[in-house]
Amino acid sequence: MASNKPFVHIRLREEDKKLLKEIAKKYDISESDVVKIAIKKFAKELGIEASS
Repeated sequence: MASNKPFVHIRLREEDKKLLKEIAKKYDISESDVVKIAIKKFAKELGIEASS
């Protein structure tokens, strides 16, 4: 079954990919969830509100 969620491709240096994997493992969440949480946290720090 195909997902209707948009697909995003990002390029990471090897060291950044390692960090992403470590964070995901530590919190037992997906790498995708780590990226989503990071984006939302950064936006909040910048005073940007996203509609969810």
